[in-house]
Amino acid sequence: MKASVYHGPGDLRIEELTLPPPGPGEVLVRMLACGICGSDLLDWYVSQRAPVVLGHEPVGEVVAVGEPAPAGCDVALGTRVVVHHHVPCLVCDRCRRGHHTLCATFKQTRIRPGGLAEQILVPAENARLDLLPVPAQLPAETATLVEPLACCVRAQRRAGVGPQTRLLVVGAGQMGLLHVQAARARGCSAVVVAEPLEGRRRAVARYGGLPAEATAGAVVRAMGARPDVAIVCTGKPDAFGLAMQALDEGGLVQLFAPSTPGTALTVDPNEVFFREITIQASYSAGPLDTREALRLLTEGAVTAEGVITHRFPLADTARALETARSGQAIKVVVLGDTRP
Repeated sequence: MKASVYHGPGDLRIEELTLPPPGPGEVLVRMLACGICGSDLLDWYVSQRAPVVLGHEPVGEVVAVGEPAPAGCDVALGTRVVVHHHVPCLVCDRCRRGHHTLCATFKQTRIRPGGLAEQILVPAENARLDLLPVPAQLPAETATLVEPLACCVRAQRRAGVGPQTRLLVVGAGQMGLLHVQAARARGCSAVVVAEPLEGRRRAVARYGGLPAEATAGAVVRAMGARPDVAIVCTGKPDAFGLAMQALDEGGLVQLFAPSTPGTALTVDPNEVFFREITIQASYSAGPLDTREALRLLTEGAVTAEGVITHRFPLADTARALETARSGQAIKVVVLGDTRP
């Protein structure tokens, strides 16, 4: 089978790989579509694992199931499924405290070889806990949003976003636009998105958010008050600074994206102390979050329209990554061979 193998910055090759047949509880999936995540574009992050097949937002069709089949999972041949890249054990201390993505099992379970391949071997643990059938009315490319949307669902739950929240989202990329939709689905009526690029600010309004230039003053003017929750969807230090400047006393700022190693954030501890500011992070998502995300997409509470802007075949993965990195796209999806 063919796969897109990342060997280093600017070096991505379409190579022939071989997967073993699925073992007990494992599922073999033919990739139909796979989204490009912002982390796929971070050379410092992915180079440490090179050579590696990128992609962790795949949707596919079941083509083989190892015996015995995964218990409690509908994996009949031909079923379209969302494939989640890692799963927790659900029983360890970290899982019991709600930190599913910090679970040792979560770090060890991974799909093979990655989402940007013609076929994907799903481990038994993943198949049992987080291989979700895709409803017939949901296009495969739309279902690629389950994983990134699940990250938003988890982040907003951790931040306590609800109907009374005054929410600031910093950054109007793919995750920022999903955050707006997820927040509106949670009943949050006051969502301001701070974004320096005018074209991306225009995209915010279609999902019920209020666009603002990337200054604290613009955010407060757009909202009519200071936000009490700020979700920072970029690892740039000035984005964190903007959130801190705009945030109301007693508010919460959440880091939702990684920064380049060695990046320093300027935080005055007295400002945090006397204003009682909470600083937290939210990383990835677990099985409960993917199910909620799939429900939101299936019911139309969250839409892919205007979020997915570019599509490429697997053979053009390098161009897909370049387009995503250029800033000309919002969400890029790589499509597999849809022929039976």
